Amino acid sequence: MKADVLFHQFKGMFRVARARMGALRPGSAAYDRQLAMELKHYRKVFGTGEGGKLMEPAPSAWDETLTRTAERIAAKSGRDMDAHVLALLREKPGGRMLSLGCGAGGVELYYARESPGAEIVGIDINPEILELGRKQAAKEDLAVRFERADLNTDALPEAAFDLVFCHASLHHLLNLERVMAQIRRTLRPGGRVIAIDVMARNGYRLWPETKRIANDLFRGLPAQFRLNHTGYRDARLDSAVWAPDTRAEGMECLRSEEIPGLLRASFQEEVFVGSHAFARRFFDTMYGPNYDLNRPLDRALFEWLWLLDCHYLDTGALKPETFFGIYVNTAGT
Repeated sequence: MKADVLFHQFKGMFRVARARMGALRPGSAAYDRQLAMELKHYRKVFGTGEGGKLMEPAPSAWDETLTRTAERIAAKSGRDMDAHVLALLREKPGGRMLSLGCGAGGVELYYARESPGAEIVGIDINPEILELGRKQAAKEDLAVRFERADLNTDALPEAAFDLVFCHASLHHLLNLERVMAQIRRTLRPGGRVIAIDVMARNGYRLWPETKRIANDLFRGLPAQFRLNHTGYRDARLDSAVWAPDTRAEGMECLRSEEIPGLLRASFQEEVFVGSHAFARRFFDTMYGPNYDLNRPLDRALFEWLWLLDCHYLDTGALKPETFFGIYVNTAGT
């Protein structure tokens, strides 16, 4: 292993150790440093100004994975995520939705187009990315407002929303107990939380049983499917699934494994669908670019891995790394 990679790993291990000693708290130097890395990363992902994107770019294999995930959610809950959200937004005139960690707002803008009677507020900590959504909302005259807030520290308005939407945002947050209390505060009685998020092991590490199976599968793949596009400075071939502790830098998966339990403790769970035992690892931006689903081998491997993933989930042999859930605010009802 090259020296620069070893240095990066040891630097990360040191930062994780410091965070575990309590240094990572809002207002601390460690928090500000890791938040700055998070902001920089997503400015790079989305871009800014005229070249900015409203949705995070993804390889076609990940897009197909998301389509299959939506079908899985619909099969188990009666609707996919978008249909659940739109049904609630259309339920009564003037329905209000708050989206936590909305990024550039591509999803929220879509919901506004499809439910013109609703009002949507998106909040995020990254002002430059929020500006992308703000400009598009103004261009289309959509009822979406974008506001900057740090969800670890800022207060939400009381009894202001019928729906709180969490789209891959909770796993970036540190003060989850406070966040749950703020969601309860801002939801009207009977209001709902719809969340789709990561529930992998904290730090986006692999669970031991998942690590064993995923690596056995990964090592059996032809070399062209093991090229890592995001873990190093240059694309490199991996012999095992790349799974460092992401708490070393940025805010990724700080407390991800705790999210479903905290939602259940704070609200009444109405729907829960788990997905991605290991499929997320194989098909997202890290290894997903290796798959061209128009090629027979690539398509066959994709189908095989997806069916295995569903099998391991449905038999309970492996834990899901992502979930979709709907939760009801029973306070005051």
